[in-house]
Amino acid sequence: MVIMKTGYEWCLEANMRILDISSWDTDWAFYEQSYYEEKIDVKEFYRRIAMCKVKMNSMPRKTMMFLEYRMYGLVPYNLSPIQQGIQFGHAVVDYGRTAEGLPPHYEIYKKWADKDKTFIILNGGTTNNNPERLGSLNQHMNTLRENGVLLQEFHEPDLGDQLTAFVFLVDERVFNRTVYPDFVGTPYPWPANKKPTEKQMSKWQAENDANYAAWLEKIGGEKNAFLRDYLRNLKLA
Repeated sequence: MVIMKTGYEWCLEANMRILDISSWDTDWAFYEQSYYEEKIDVKEFYRRIAMCKVKMNSMPRKTMMFLEYRMYGLVPYNLSPIQQGIQFGHAVVDYGRTAEGLPPHYEIYKKWADKDKTFIILNGGTTNNNPERLGSLNQHMNTLRENGVLLQEFHEPDLGDQLTAFVFLVDERVFNRTVYPDFVGTPYPWPANKKPTEKQMSKWQAENDANYAAWLEKIGGEKNAFLRDYLRNLKLA
């Protein structure tokens, strides 16, 4: 059986990155779409990659419109599963309206709505708009906003306008930990009974900092690093 993969998938397997994607040879109208979506065998991949300038031992990147997205959201713990889904859906509809006219958010929303479509509904705990007794759902929403996450909330009129859901789009660099594993720093290289010199310590720290910066670029920056850490502690509704 002939194995067929996209150019991106072949590059991911080989751990190589094309430096100028416009050099990707294809009959498709758009070379970028071909690279990410056209299935080819390994012989054809070798033919095409020979025309490209590549960087070895470097993970290929996806551009914004070819990442996979999921619509994440939090709902109160004490609603029925049906109501949790309904409240989540209300927020999703409003998210689409909010994103309209906000590039690149609207383009990403349309890409998700057309192709990805996945919902991830999480348990947000309690809801309470009273500042003196602020619910955990409300606190989660505030924390995400403070960290620059575009989200849309929904308040249910039949429940006294309490917060019943909020949603936000997340790309694969947050949830796909197979392709985008967690950062692992360089282990402390000296035995417990040996104290490194200041120069040695500075060099070790600089290497760690450089490795972290490279990892941060691969996963999409500080906001995605925050989301990876924040979402790992939440459970499905």
